[in-house]
Amino acid sequence: MILADTNFQKKMLLVIEMIPKSPRWECKKLTDIARNYPCMNCGADRGTTVSAHANSGEYGKGMGRKADDCFIAFLCDDGCHRWLDQGAGMDPTGVYSDSREDKAEMWRRAHDRTLLALFRDGKVRVAA
Repeated sequence: MILADTNFQKKMLLVIEMIPKSPRWECKKLTDIARNYPCMNCGADRGTTVSAHANSGEYGKGMGRKADDCFIAFLCDDGCHRWLDQGAGMDPTGVYSDSREDKAEMWRRAHDRTLLALFRDGKVRVAA
């Protein structure tokens, strides 16, 4: 039986708190543009599309902190985004289950489609 070393845990928490958090990158123009696009998961074009931020720590999400605004997927707010954040069962398309892995895969694919649409439409460009 291994007993927890509370002093060690306290020291680790202190070290974690000392690591400076990088400032969150925000771009309201980028996130607001979602309303002009269909959902990148189900294709719905009802004017309810929003910028759904990544839900994983690998994209900068943390306790009380959204991922940076470059890590978004355009999803319909009343279906796919709601399912991604709170839903159980299959997603609105019937393709993904409510497992963490499936939700991450759905978001990642929608994110890829979002980036492609933004580049194709000239909304995001590489600076010369």
